[in-house]
Order: sequence, then C-alpha cells, then structure tokens
Amino acid sequence: MYLTDEQLIQKETLAVITHEKYRSLGGIIMMGKTTLEPDAAMCPTAYTDGLNTVYGAAFIHDLPPALLRFIILHEAMHKALRHLLTWLHLWEEDKDTANKACDMVINILLVLSDAGEGFIVMPAGGVFDLKFQGMDAGEVYRLMRKEAKEQGKQSGEPKGFDSHGWEEAKALSAEEAKALDVEVKQALQQGGVLAGKMAGDLSRAVQEILAPTVDWKEVLREFIVATCSGHDLSTWRRPNRRYIGMDIYMPSHYSESAGRLLLGVDTSGSITGKAINNFLSEGIGIAKLVTPELIDLLYWDARVQAHEKYNVGQYESIATSTKPKGGGGTSPSCVTAYMAQHKLKPQCVVMLTDGEVGGDWGGVWPCPVLWCITGNKRITATTGKTVHIGETR
Repeated sequence: MYLTDEQLIQKETLAVITHEKYRSLGGIIMMGKTTLEPDAAMCPTAYTDGLNTVYGAAFIHDLPPALLRFIILHEAMHKALRHLLTWLHLWEEDKDTANKACDMVINILLVLSDAGEGFIVMPAGGVFDLKFQGMDAGEVYRLMRKEAKEQGKQSGEPKGFDSHGWEEAKALSAEEAKALDVEVKQALQQGGVLAGKMAGDLSRAVQEILAPTVDWKEVLREFIVATCSGHDLSTWRRPNRRYIGMDIYMPSHYSESAGRLLLGVDTSGSITGKAINNFLSEGIGIAKLVTPELIDLLYWDARVQAHEKYNVGQYESIATSTKPKGGGGTSPSCVTAYMAQHKLKPQCVVMLTDGEVGGDWGGVWPCPVLWCITGNKRITATTGKTVHIGETR
C-alpha cells in the first residue's frame, strides 16, 4: 500500500510515541503543528522553532523508517531541552557552532538510548563524538570554539542534517517564551506520568530531561536577552517561518536597540561580597551583549541605599566604580516603591538576594523580574522567575 509523505510521518510518529523507550516524549512530539514543506529552499531538511515542526518533503521522501524516526525524535529533543531559547545567545555569536553543539547533545543521547537495537538510526551528516558525552550544549559549544581557535580554523563541517528556527525563537516576546516553557514542562510531566503507568522505565535520555539541573548564569543570560532585546524592526526579505505552515507570510523581527535594565542587589548583610561580584560580573557581561540604553543598579536592604546609573559605553567601569551600600533589614518592596516614586520603567528587573525576605517579594512588579537566590535552594519567590545561584548544569 502506497503511503503519502504525510502518512509516513504519521506512521513513524505513532511508532515512536508507542515505543517503550520514547513514549514519555509523546506530549512533546505532538506539541504545535507538523508541516510538510514542498519548497526545499524554505526547508531543505527539517527544523523546529521550539513548538512547531517542519519537514522538507524532498528530504523525508523515501527515507528509511529508522532514519525518519530518528529525525522525529531529534526535533522533539530540541523542544524538550528548550534549545532555541536557552542557547539563543550562542547562536547570535556563532551560528554554525551553536547548531552543531545542540545537535551533538541530542545525537549522543539518542544513539546511546537506542543501544544498537536499530529502532532509530542517525542520518548521514549528523554530528556525533562521544568525547562530548554528559555535556550540555553550552559546554559543547565552548569546547568546540576552543578547539577551533587552537587549531586556527573555523568549526567547519559537518554542520548536521537539520536546520533550526532560531529567528522564530528570537522573535518571541517574554510572555510567549514563558508560555512555551510552561507548555514544554507540562508535556514532559504528562509524558512521564503516562510512561510510568505503562510497561517499562523511562529511558535515560528522558530521565535527564525530566530532572535537569540549572546553570544560573545561563538562566540569567536567557532572561535578560529575552526580555531586554527589542523587536522594533522587521524585514520581509526573510519571511517568518513560524507562520508559513499556515499559509501566512509575516516579516521576521530584529532589533538594533534594547531598553532599560535594573539590577537590584540585596545588601542586608547576609550576602557575601563574592556573591555580589559574581552576580555583577555576569550581569555586566550579558548587558554588553544586549546593550540596554541604561542600567539602573540599586543597592537595597530595608530601603534603597544607593542608585547608580550606567549608560552604554560605561558598563566596563561598573566593576571599579560601584559602591555597595546597606547592612540593615531586608524588604524587596522598597525596590518596587522606589521604582514607582522615581518613575523607573525598565524592561526587566534582576534581583540578587538570599531569599530571607519574610514573605515580602515586592508586591506587583511593572515588568518581568528574575530572582537570583543565593545560599538557600529551598526558597522560591512567589512572583516572577527564580533561579538559585550555585547550581550547575
């Protein structure tokens, strides 16, 4: 019986989501829309934007089932690991190496999960090297860049067998990115519950996704880049692929400017100077990446003790010119009150604290807020997003 390309994708998708090892990824695989793209120029292989999946018709036509199943899982893993949002800053720095690093992590996990059974087979051109086993995409990226520099050459071939929807991920608003993150987590959790009720254990790869550790520096970077990077310009020269599958042509967005960033540092006495220096170092480095028009640096305890302002071009001087002040109680509400009083309107706020705030998380914030909590992993803010400093991926 002859099957169309769409039916082949449906058939092998069903085979994957009913397989003992991969059924827990069923929710992730079924997220978003699955589209077959007839134009090879728009999609030469396959790609995901973190939600939807697009397959190039010419690429998957007559593809052996085991290879197609690998590709289905490969795209699902990009979604599950939230690659396109977490590592967007790496792609902006070095597109080829970022693509290869993300693919390397996935291909290693999938090849090892198959254990030679042949249910899935990696297509030709896929990057694979076991020396990167156990690393996340950021670690692989940095090692690849280091090796390329030492060898005096570009990262080069192979570049992988699929493309990636980085442009679409970059165009997401902070609210859209957060909603996507929630959807991914729910799909993984539901898949884990389903797999637990059926025969067989979760594969090692899926277990690592369901219980990842977090690199607070990457979370900090992702948050600032996602919320401070503007979307003020657009171009029709590169259609937004997120809408092409719905026969809607929209421009891609890009930016040449970013807004205002507020860094709030708890100086109530329990925060060490080392933690402050580490926090500021990372914040300054990321600020240089997104170049906000202004950085408001607030030192606070029970009230805002100091307010320092830095314009573009002054970021390098923060480390040497800043003068932390404080030592009293701890009340994040003093920051929101100060912002209202002085009409501060940043695009996002990043707060460093030990979390011992007596339930005071600042009330209603006028913009996205990330809490970087040091010293106590049991505390989670009741508003905004929380990351615990000191955790490593």
